[in-house]
Amino acid sequence: MTSPFDNLAGPGKALRAEPPDAPEFAGLQRMGLARLQDAQKPDLALESQFDLAYNAAHALCLAA
Repeated sequence: MTSPFDNLAGPGKALRAEPPDAPEFAGLQRMGLARLQDAQKPDLALESQFDLAYNAAHALCLAA
């Protein structure tokens, strides 16, 4: 039985499998968590907090 990912990955398809990269994962996770922590600082403008939270979510999604 093929997975949904297998249906999207392969020659001529939209996605391709990549091997795990521990340093890349650790860097994205570290960056996401640092931005998430910074987003909680009440002395920042609301727009800055949103930008930090959005970028934290993006980094953590890339890590996932």
